[in-house]
Amino acid sequence: MKKKLFALVALLFVSTLLLAQAPPTPPGNPGSGNTPVGGGAAPLAGGVALLVGLAAGYGAMKIANQKKAIPQ
Repeated sequence: MKKKLFALVALLFVSTLLLAQAPPTPPGNPGSGNTPVGGGAAPLAGGVALLVGLAAGYGAMKIANQKKAIPQ
């Protein structure tokens, strides 16, 4: 039983090593240029506005739920 388990683990380990690929070659001179790491400037305005809007909605919902919970 131990031999079969060892063989299975060894087979799985070797198969993952065989499927691994070599890393790509770096571009000509990776330290040159003035480009950001991500490859360019991403537009953040739309995402920030969406985040602020959702946070405001969530806060308004929490306040409304608190007002409902207070007995008068």
